[in-house]
Amino acid sequence: MKKYNEYFIKPTKKQEELLKKSIEIGMEFFDGSLRKNKFLLYKDPTFFFKRLNESLPINPVKVEKSLDVLREIGKYSIAQFDRTYLSFPDSGNSLPGMIGAIFSKMINQNLIGFDRSAPIATVIEIQLIEWLRELIGYEHKSLKEIKSLSEVSGMVVTGGHMANHVAIMAALNNRFPEIKEKGLASLNVSPVILLSKKISHYSLDSAVHHLGIGKENIIDIPTKRDFRTDYTKLGQIIKNLPKNKVPFMIVGMAGNTRTANLDNINQLVTFCRKNNLWLHIDACHGGSLLFSEKLKKKFLKGIEKSDSVSIDPHKSLFVPYPSSFVLFKKRDILTMFTRYPEKAREGQIWDLGFITPFYGSRGFESLSFWMLIKIMGIKGIKNTIEYRNGLAKYAEKLIEESGLFVKLNEMDFYRMAFVYCPKDIHNWLKNNGKIISQEQKEKILNLINKYTHKINQTLYEAGAVCLDEYSLHDMGNRIKLYTKERFLVMAITMGNPLYTKTSIRNSLGILFKKAKKEEKYFKNDFKNLFSGKRDLNKLDLVKGPAGW
Repeated sequence: MKKYNEYFIKPTKKQEELLKKSIEIGMEFFDGSLRKNKFLLYKDPTFFFKRLNESLPINPVKVEKSLDVLREIGKYSIAQFDRTYLSFPDSGNSLPGMIGAIFSKMINQNLIGFDRSAPIATVIEIQLIEWLRELIGYEHKSLKEIKSLSEVSGMVVTGGHMANHVAIMAALNNRFPEIKEKGLASLNVSPVILLSKKISHYSLDSAVHHLGIGKENIIDIPTKRDFRTDYTKLGQIIKNLPKNKVPFMIVGMAGNTRTANLDNINQLVTFCRKNNLWLHIDACHGGSLLFSEKLKKKFLKGIEKSDSVSIDPHKSLFVPYPSSFVLFKKRDILTMFTRYPEKAREGQIWDLGFITPFYGSRGFESLSFWMLIKIMGIKGIKNTIEYRNGLAKYAEKLIEESGLFVKLNEMDFYRMAFVYCPKDIHNWLKNNGKIISQEQKEKILNLINKYTHKINQTLYEAGAVCLDEYSLHDMGNRIKLYTKERFLVMAITMGNPLYTKTSIRNSLGILFKKAKKEEKYFKNDFKNLFSGKRDLNKLDLVKGPAGW
């Protein structure tokens, strides 16, 4: 066995050097030299299946070979922190957050339990949950005031997908406690969730399937022209429900995944209190605004009155994956998921795995976000968030002024969707979009989709500029095509705190240059639509998580 000792950590100078070199390779990924200064060295899936194809390794090789493997992986990985990456906010480039992420792997704590698993890590995680409760506006306590595990009213999860699952399960069990023993089949009614399908995250749709509620029991609330939930119809919707359909929960969006526009939380609060409904706020995007009192007051007013909130620090707070949370206003809410509620309340046990559903063993992922707050402080994070918000509005202005695109939403704080449609074509649609035939509308929509995708995908595959791509309804009829069909859109999300006005001008300048080159071809194809010379096929609109 002695000859295999080099494959296990024994603090030696040689091993220390190897670990340092692995971090050096990581920094080569960050500085761009490993990826030829592009956000991505694009290869199609076939390339990777062929390149990685090998038989199960049998014989050991020198542990130094690990460094070559890391270089190969880093070479073809996508750099979401690159200044040309405008697709999603998951920059993951917080230095305190990265330090916490690396160290958490080295100490390898298991947050399932306190004794023999994760003593100090457990208390740090509880403290972080209390800090987040304070930011939301929930009642919060100092560590010395917390007397039992049942008071822990939030949990760390691996993503907003799971955060929303846990929130729905908590709301369901709170409204129908009998299902813990008897199951959903014992109910004489069908539990119903109300949300706006056009802007809600796909995880909510998945959750009703995974939790056995059934997709037929999601009731769609209309979406307004500005990509916010239309609450004016809620009363009538509930009134018209069959008697066997019992609503237990409404989901509000504090930064929807498609446009990041935010619902009016106070309006939801009033309705939920009147109708005894659980209010969950999906703030996976908008949760970063909690750190700015000014932006919180503008966009999240009333969030402290909600029953639960999901937050994704790995989305908009620049910490590496995974870092997500679900928080509950009511303490003791997670206690219903344990087999022994009385033990959770007596203050003798501090094993987080005792009360958290779905998760057993899990790592110390909360250290990354805790370190960010601990080192940057609320003031440092606040200033960064507000700076980023200003840059986002600057990017919106540049895109508008280019005359090459039509935006589908007003940017609230960092995300905006738009399509390729040069100004004179857009003006033509303003005058004629209402009167042209349905067949012509479909052809124009397909043409817009074709060029939007072509421009976006060309820049992506070149590793030049990365924008998001997914399908979206033109809720405000901004394109003036008067259609209920979805458009394939490109989108920017200003997530990286290292963006500058110069970097944004440079990145968007590459986009504008490519879009300008396509203008004459687009206009020629547009004219041919009305002379029967061009037949366009529909594109697949199932593009990326935002479009799922």
